[in-house]
This record gives sequence, structure tokens and C-alpha cells, in this order.
Amino acid sequence: MDEAQIELIREYLESLELPGSEQLVKHAATTSHEDLPHDHECGIKCMIESRGTVTPASSVRSASERFHPYIPPANYGAVLPGIIYRSSYPEAKNYEFIKDLKIKSILTLVPEPISTEYQTFMDKSGIQHFQVHIKANKGEVRVESCEMSRALRLILDRTNHPILIHCNKGKHRTGCTVACFRRILGMEFNAIVDEYHTYAGVKARFMDEVFFENFDLNPVMWIARQEGWVAPEIPIAPPSPPVSTKSSSLTVKTPA
Repeated sequence: MDEAQIELIREYLESLELPGSEQLVKHAATTSHEDLPHDHECGIKCMIESRGTVTPASSVRSASERFHPYIPPANYGAVLPGIIYRSSYPEAKNYEFIKDLKIKSILTLVPEPISTEYQTFMDKSGIQHFQVHIKANKGEVRVESCEMSRALRLILDRTNHPILIHCNKGKHRTGCTVACFRRILGMEFNAIVDEYHTYAGVKARFMDEVFFENFDLNPVMWIARQEGWVAPEIPIAPPSPPVSTKSSSLTVKTPA
């Protein structure tokens, strides 16, 4: 492992006054991130690799609609099959696929108004829509903890499932949100980072990883316990009082 690169990452974090574990620093020194120095010039190969996951162009279902193609959104994936999904911003060609998943709620993580076409699709499909502005971590950590907590509360609420989470590309904002959700479930941090890179590709941002490593889960743990995502805290009984040094068998003699 390149110790000089590790030291550069440490100095970079210190200059931004950001926390970062030794584990994250070593990861950053050995993995490509678009917001850290490269050892090469980006070209066609990087453009291809930057697309994240490769979802099938279409999937043909059987039964009466066997000739109808169902096209998933780009960067589509199941966070928890049947419960929570993630993707890039859905297009009209993806609507039938979303309906086929029986999506009940959609959580949009970008602030721009949605199109009339998209709203009409959700209305006709009986899909409730939530919108939370998760800022992009460009050059610095910009995600506001209160907004991330709001998004996570919607995801943890089982009455909203099945739910689809998306931003524009399904990489950074969605990646941060899913990573925070994985932390609530207690997933090992290396696995969380690996999943983030699966969808972000070479467009992975170190600032995203700094954010979701240090995000305070306490404001959302109450609903996580309430909804059964994590075990409830076991109340610890107060310690028993010390045993009396005087024997209880002793009787007090009264004067005759």
C-alpha cells in the first residue's frame, strides 16, 4: 500500500476539517474516486465504467403480456427484494416495469419539480410520491443531516413499501441514502462501501463516503426499532443493593 498516498489523503481530510477513519483513508488511497487525484487521464474507458451497474435492456415476462418489454431504469437494483429498490430518474419507457414491481411509493432525492407526465403516471398507478432534497457532495460534504434523517424515516416506514428511491443518476445521493440505511441494519462498513462503488463506478466520490461513515444514526433509530429493523434496546436493571453485613437472623433482646 502506498504510504505517501495515504498521507496525502490524511492531509486532505485535515485541510477540510473532516473526520475520517483509518479504514476509510486506506480505502481512498487504493480506490478510484472522481473527487480525488487520479493517476491517469480519464478517457473512453472511464466514460463506460462511470455508468454504474449494467441493467438488462429489457426483460420479457410470460403470460398474456409475454411480448411486452419491461425496461428497468438505469442503475436499477433491489436494496431488499420486494421491499426497497433504487435507480436513476425513471423515464416513460420504465413506467411499466415500475408498475410490474407493484411499487407503492417513490422517493425522489432531487429538488427540481417533476414533470406532468411523471406525476400523471404515479397518480394513475396509485403511487404516492415523496420528495426530499439531498444535496450533492461536490468538493465538500453538503448533505444536511436533517434531510437525510427525513429520507430515512420514509424508507424505514413499512407502510410506504414497496418503495423506489431515485435521484438523477442513482449514484451519489441515492448511494449515500442506501449506505446510511445499510448502517442502520448493521452491515459491515466494507460491504457498504463496495455496494456504493458498484452503482457509482468510477464516479464514486470520497466526500460521499466521508458523509455516510460519520452520519449520526441516533435521530432515526427510534423508528428503526419501532418498525422492527433492529432489535429494541434491552433495558438494563439497576444493580441490586449490597447485602447487609448484619445477619437477618439476629434478634434484638429486650430488657426483662
